[in-house]
Amino acid sequence: MISENIYDDLIESIEESFEEIVTIAKSLGNEKRLKILIFLLKRTHSFGALMNKIELKKTALSNHLSHLINAKLIEKVDFGVYSITGDGIEFMEAIKRAYHQSPSREKNRFKTLQTRAISNSFLNRFSQ
Repeated sequence: MISENIYDDLIESIEESFEEIVTIAKSLGNEKRLKILIFLLKRTHSFGALMNKIELKKTALSNHLSHLINAKLIEKVDFGVYSITGDGIEFMEAIKRAYHQSPSREKNRFKTLQTRAISNSFLNRFSQ
């Protein structure tokens, strides 16, 4: 009997690119790096502007930028000027989708709407 897992394709795909996915996940899992990506979504910025906005020292910012460049989430477009890449934008979109469309969030939104509807119904009875 062959047991086929419905996630076999997902597993295989992740395993094929495991090291790259780990690099990206580490980059996205760091608060300062995520802030850098959010800031670069607005527009291209210089090293100095990033340093002021993210409130990091030169060495720390340089290390974070190196991680993001290695993960191909940002690129250096000129001397000391950085921009988010197409991959960076795609991963930020994926985070947004995964967060807002997660089953647990959908369930919580439904419960909130249900509670609000019950509360409104209750209030309407007494306001008439």
